[in-house]
Amino acid sequence: KISELMAGASTAWVPSPVGAVLHSIHYHRVNVPERQMQLAMRPPASIENLLEPPLLLEKLSEADMEHELRENAQSILGYVVRWVDLGVGCSKVPDLQNVGLMEDRATLRISSQLMANWLHHGLVTEEKMRETFVEMAKVVDQQNARDQQYRPMSQNPESNIAFQAALKLVLAGKEAPNGYTEYTLHEARRLVKSQMSRSRL
Repeated sequence: KISELMAGASTAWVPSPVGAVLHSIHYHRVNVPERQMQLAMRPPASIENLLEPPLLLEKLSEADMEHELRENAQSILGYVVRWVDLGVGCSKVPDLQNVGLMEDRATLRISSQLMANWLHHGLVTEEKMRETFVEMAKVVDQQNARDQQYRPMSQNPESNIAFQAALKLVLAGKEAPNGYTEYTLHEARRLVKSQMSRSRL
């Protein structure tokens, strides 16, 4: 986070109170007004360069594509299943190396839109996308095996509401206004709550 101060920012977003305490140390190491004055003396950046979208300049290797697909599908499933089934909006989701990462709707939006873009531009097929989600559902199930409230997705992904919601975020991501995830999440959460209330009757 200290790099944000070095870039001239006077504040930065952090994911937790502990992160905020650690980040506060950076303000003792960087004199932000002084750094902003240094940056102001640079030649101005080209507006054309600032507005140029980041495009893929070379074809990704199969290994790189496979890694990105698995990493993002696992992250999406790990977050969505807790949001939809348990109503947890900000989660520590273990990645493929079982390192707990903070996930929220902003990170979900990034991951789902990255995959939706790959699908739209033909970098990956819908069949491959579905296969990856099914594979990663098994991983997420294993990572949550100790949680007694957790409901596995991989046993019957076709009828699992959370799994289908996660998949919809990608497959219908192109149609989502500004890539927002709320519509899909809220619809799925309502279905789960309705299902739960019927089962109690």
